[in-house]
Amino acid sequence: MPLKDSFPYRALRYGLRLPGRVYSAYVTEPIIKRWIKQSELMVYVHDPKRGLLRPVIEGQRLKWTLKENLSVDATYWLDVIEPLLSEDDVVFDVGTNIGTIANWLANRTKHVHAFEPHPSNLEMTRDQIVLRKTRNITLSQLALGKEQGTLQLHVKSFHGHHSLGDTSASPTVEKIDVKVETVDRYASTHRVERIDFLKIDVEGFEDEVLQGATTMLSSQRIGLILFELRVSILASIGKHSKDIFAPLLENGYAIFTLDGRILTPEELEHPSDADYLAAINPEAFVARLGTSSAPVM
Repeated sequence: MPLKDSFPYRALRYGLRLPGRVYSAYVTEPIIKRWIKQSELMVYVHDPKRGLLRPVIEGQRLKWTLKENLSVDATYWLDVIEPLLSEDDVVFDVGTNIGTIANWLANRTKHVHAFEPHPSNLEMTRDQIVLRKTRNITLSQLALGKEQGTLQLHVKSFHGHHSLGDTSASPTVEKIDVKVETVDRYASTHRVERIDFLKIDVEGFEDEVLQGATTMLSSQRIGLILFELRVSILASIGKHSKDIFAPLLENGYAIFTLDGRILTPEELEHPSDADYLAAINPEAFVARLGTSSAPVM
C-alpha cells in the first residue's frame, strides 16, 4: 500500500488540516457573511461557460460555490436540457427563486413567464433582469397551485426553501400571505397557447402546480416538464411521489430520468430522489439530451 493511502498518513494529514477547517468555519465564514450582509454592493458568481449569473447572499454559499466549482445546484440538468430548447420556445419557470435560471432560459428561448411569490427573491430577480438587460421575461409575484386564491408561504432560513407547506428542508422563520394562480388560468388570460418547457421547483407542491394545469395537460399543450422529487420533503407535508406522477400519467405523459431512461412501474411506486422529465413523446427528447461534467446534486 502506498504511504499516502495508509491510515497513519491520512490521520496525520487530517490533523494538519483540522485547524484550518475550524478557523474557516468559525472565523472566516462569519466574517464574509457579515461583510456581504452589511455591504451595499451585490456579489455575483459568474459561470462564463454557461452564461449563468447568481447573486451571493451568504458567505457559506460562496464557500460552497468555490469548493464545488458550480454557480448553481441546477448546473447538471441545465447542461442536459439545453439541446432541447429552441429560440421559438415559450417557457414557464415556476419557482423562479432569485432569477438565475429564468435569465439563463431567456437567453435561449423566445419568452419566459417567471413565477416567484417571495418579495426578496422577486427583487433579486428584477435586479438581475436589469443587470443582464433581459427583455423577454414576464415576472409575476405569484405562486402557482391547484386553484386561485391566497395561501400562506412558509419563509425558510434559506431563500431556496420557501414553500406553501412547512417542509423539513429548513426552519420556518415567518409566514406571509401570497397570491396563488393556476397554470391554466394564467395561460388563458395571457393568451399562451402552448408551453414548450415547464420547469417546476416549488419545494413539495409540484403536484398542485400540475393539478392546476389540467386543461393544458389534457390537451397536450405542454411539451416538456422538469420537476424535482425529494421524498423526505414530500413526507414532511404528508405527500407522496404518486401525487406528482398522477396528473402526468393520467394525461398520457411518460416520466423519464435525465439520462433518458423511462421509469418502470416499480420505480413509479418507489422513485429515488432526483430531477425528472415528463413528455408525451419522450423518444423525441431522449435522443437529444445533452451531457454534463457537473456532479448530480
